[in-house]
Amino acid sequence: MSEFKCTLWPSGEVLSVNTEETLLTQLKQAGKKIKSSCGGCASCGDCMVVIKSGEMNLTPQSFEELRLLGNVFHITKERLSCQTKIIGDVTIDISAHEKNSFTGKGEKQVPKSTTTILKKKEDLEKSVRENEEKNQVKPTDDWYRHWEKEGEDPNKPRKLGGNKKPKAFNYTDADDKKDKE
Repeated sequence: MSEFKCTLWPSGEVLSVNTEETLLTQLKQAGKKIKSSCGGCASCGDCMVVIKSGEMNLTPQSFEELRLLGNVFHITKERLSCQTKIIGDVTIDISAHEKNSFTGKGEKQVPKSTTTILKKKEDLEKSVRENEEKNQVKPTDDWYRHWEKEGEDPNKPRKLGGNKKPKAFNYTDADDKKDKE
């Protein structure tokens, strides 16, 4: 079992990695927070890392990885850490995972979507009443429920403008000559 250096970007931290385990497993063993929803099955794409240097020192992409990411590694330099094994010295960028889990000061970030807005009961009842009043107002448009207009005989068939025969298209040889010119 060979040992190689894996430099983490942007921190510059160097890890000693082996060729037997995947990059995801070794990063988690080193205490790095790498998101992975599928548990290493190559079905989520969350554990993606960017290879900064040493791309020739990685195992070839597996079928599952190609199916998920496509064959654009030479452009994006992105690999799934759950499918990648290291066979030489590499530098990888895991900054996307660090941004999602921690701030630079070591405190956990709170997503904006978890913020709770508290309203007083009176304000809540007032907004509910306003919404109910707004929804009860009927549109003044003439089209609104036009089939229930007053004063019309319900037995009389209505002409809605359909079932018309199309007009014949008048085409002459002169038109054909114009098109060719």
